[in-house]
Amino acid sequence: MTGRSRSTTAHAASEPLAESWPVGRGGQVMVRRTHEQDRGALRAMIDGLSRESRYFRFLTGGRVVDQVVDGLARPAPGSVALVVVAPDAQGTPAIVASAEYVVTGRVAEFAVVVADGWQGQGLGRRLITRLRDHARAAGLRAMRGDVLSENRRMLAILRGLGFSSRRNPEDSFLHEVSMTLREEAGSGQRLPADWFGAY
Repeated sequence: MTGRSRSTTAHAASEPLAESWPVGRGGQVMVRRTHEQDRGALRAMIDGLSRESRYFRFLTGGRVVDQVVDGLARPAPGSVALVVVAPDAQGTPAIVASAEYVVTGRVAEFAVVVADGWQGQGLGRRLITRLRDHARAAGLRAMRGDVLSENRRMLAILRGLGFSSRRNPEDSFLHEVSMTLREEAGSGQRLPADWFGAY
């Protein structure tokens, strides 16, 4: 392990385990790391998504298989997984958004989903920003993700955050989004146009 890795690990360990975010008209939600005990709450959120939201995130309008939910609840070493928790109608804490990245090489591959009733309140944008900050602190080179071409709202959010976007040359239904976090050479904020073809 290099000195830089030790430094970023210490930085991550010093971050707060949870924090409160303001939403709506004086409301509050809590964002924190995902725990294995969240599996049931994650399943409930995913099952409660509209068919469109489920398709946008998981590429299926049907029931998401248990293995996917298990993976969200038990993130792999080196990955980062976050949930947003808010009280439901009965006042019971419920997960209303989930975001994570997994590391491939020095690239953070990320995804995010927000419950339908909580969309449009900036949760997705803030979660992506938090993932970006984690990935940068961990010394990763870039972030990337796949977004369905028809998911215009998410594409607009990502472009507003500085991600570049292009159609996947192998699947016209997908856009590849990316952002450079650490410049290897030269300057600029975005990956070169042929970056995906190099891996």
